[in-house]
This record gives sequence, structure tokens and C-alpha cells, in this order.
Amino acid sequence: MDRLYICNDPLAGLGKAATFSERLAIVHAELRRRCPGVDRMAVALHDPQSGLLKTFAASPAAESPLCNYEVALAQATSLRDTVAHGRPRVVNDLDVFAASRGEHTRRIRGHGFASSYTLPILEQAQLIGFVFCNSMHKGYFQGGVLEHVGVMAHLAAQLVINELGEMHSLNAALRTAIGMVHLRDPETGNHLERMARYARLIASELVALGKCNFDDEQIEQLFNFSPLHDIGKIGIPDNILLKPARLAPDERAVMATHPVIGRQMIDTLIANFAFEGIPYLSILRQLVEYHHETLDGHGYPHGLQGDEIPLEARIVAVSDVFDALTTTRPYKGPWHNQHAFAMLQLLAIDKLDPDCVEALISREAEVREIQERFGDLLAVA
Repeated sequence: MDRLYICNDPLAGLGKAATFSERLAIVHAELRRRCPGVDRMAVALHDPQSGLLKTFAASPAAESPLCNYEVALAQATSLRDTVAHGRPRVVNDLDVFAASRGEHTRRIRGHGFASSYTLPILEQAQLIGFVFCNSMHKGYFQGGVLEHVGVMAHLAAQLVINELGEMHSLNAALRTAIGMVHLRDPETGNHLERMARYARLIASELVALGKCNFDDEQIEQLFNFSPLHDIGKIGIPDNILLKPARLAPDERAVMATHPVIGRQMIDTLIANFAFEGIPYLSILRQLVEYHHETLDGHGYPHGLQGDEIPLEARIVAVSDVFDALTTTRPYKGPWHNQHAFAMLQLLAIDKLDPDCVEALISREAEVREIQERFGDLLAVA
């Protein structure tokens, strides 16, 4: 018998996977090898500012009954109790939720799942999200199965914490730079929070309408990256950035360089801090560089037209313009939502993406909720 040999490592692909969804699929595959009855593994993230749970990744992704979905944690009593206890929840017969009106419960049971295991992801007593495992079999999560599921669920939870930690480090570095911009060019206090949430609404609606194929992880990254769109303004001289009057043509030309400056800053920071492993950095690069392009080709910095402009940049453009219209600026008061929606539709003739505009308008009730929660002086009526 050989004393030294190379053995198989079913989790070796974790270090090579490009996205969290791919990592979750690897963990789920190994869990199914040990416990074939674990038919689904999924992760939802918690947004502490809004109190929402948002689907993030699932395996198998193509068969998940919950995609592009969010719900208030306050409406999920059983999950709230799980967080309070800080320990996994096992439900070996999902029929106990037969009377539940929650859409997430209805979809899970409607897909045929009969039992579940839920692990709250906690870091320093703060809720990050949940890991869910589901089986088509009642009474599946017990004995040896429960031991294997617990180990792999905790592994998935740690992968989430690691990934979000790296993401938060990148965001912290970039938001620090943005903070420097806002010391020089202050915008309304919660502008970045609102426009990031508008961007998520637009992307979510486009997915629901079948007009884009973003998965939950891409939507989450769009939400994370959207507030960074104007980071390049840090490279614009004060006499231009802070000028209270209309810019002269040569000054407009300088201002129009801020998307390229922003892209260069991001590329440098990613390289210097070894952030290349963060998924979907292309979303960040594209929305920073292209969010001032317009459909008619008269935008900047490259004069792109129509579909040449990446979708994430078109989404951010609509979000940014809408928030500018509905908030107080030095040169104007806040517009009412209906007035702002009408202006967006006018701009959608040749400047803004019409699908993105209509996606935002169709989610008017949620737009109002965002404005109420993250409001400055808004005219939302």
C-alpha cells in the first residue's frame, strides 16, 4: 500500500469559483453526496437599514422557487425567532405552515419541499442573513443527516461572511473617497442610499419582465456598487466642481472626464488591494465609466449609443436622475414624483433607457417607501 498519494478533494473548486453562486453549488454538491435528500441549498441576505431579507443565491439555481424576491424580516415570525435564539431551526414537516399567508412559505411548499433546516448567519451578534436547506422528504433533518447539514451550512455561512467582508472592505475604501468628494460637493444626505435602492428596484423589475437575465447575486452587487458611480469627481478641480454658475465649454470638458478618472481609480484600488476576486467587478467598472452616456450618442465620455451602453450604467443613470429631480438642490426645489416620472418619460425618448424608466415608474409604491425611509426634503405626493 502506498504511504503517499494524492486524494480527491470535492471542495477544491471553492478557491477557483468566480462567484458566490458557484461556491454554493460546490458546497451543495458535496452535501448531496453525503445526504442525497438535501434537494436545495440557498442563502438570503439581511439589509439592516430596511429590515428586508433578499434572495442572494440558490442551488440548483435554475429550479429555485424563490428568485428575485424580498420580504420584511418583521413579517417572518419564525425566522425572527430563529435569530433571537441564535441557533438553527429544523422543521421536519412544512405542513405546520399550511395556514401561513407568506409568499415565501407558499412557494417553498408549492415546489414540493416537505422539510427544512435554517441557519441564521450571525457575526458579532449582527444578522447577516440565513442559510436554508430543503428536502422533498418529511422528517429528513435528523440524526447523522443533521450533523452533515450543520457542518456544510456553517461552511456556507462562513463563505458568505468572507465574501461580504471583502466586499465591505472595497466599499469602505471607495466610500471614503466619495466622502472626500461630498466634503467638496455635498449632495442631499441620503442620495446614495436612495439611488442604490432605486437601481435595485429597476433591475428587479426588468428581471421580472424577462428584459434582463441578472441573477440575485448580480442585483445585490449592483445595489452595492451604485453609490460609487461619481467617485471620479474627486479628480475634478474645485473651481469647476464647486462653481455655482453654468460651466463654460472648456470647464464642461474637464467635468466630463470624471467617469474615466473614476474607472482609473477603481482599477488602481482593485489591483493595489488584491480585490480581483470580488464577483462582478465588471458591474462596478461599467456603471462608473458609462453612467453619463445617453441613448442618442451625445453623452460622455465615449459617445456610446443605445445598447452599446451597459445595462447597469443605464439603470444607474435613471436612478440618479430621478433622485436629483425629487430632492432639493442649490438650483431647484424638489419635484413631486409624478412630475419627475413625466420628465423621465420625456428623457426616455432619446436619453434614458425607456425600459428602465418604466420599470421604476411601475414600482411607484416601493419608490415612496424608499423616500419615506431615506428621505431628506422630498416632494413625494
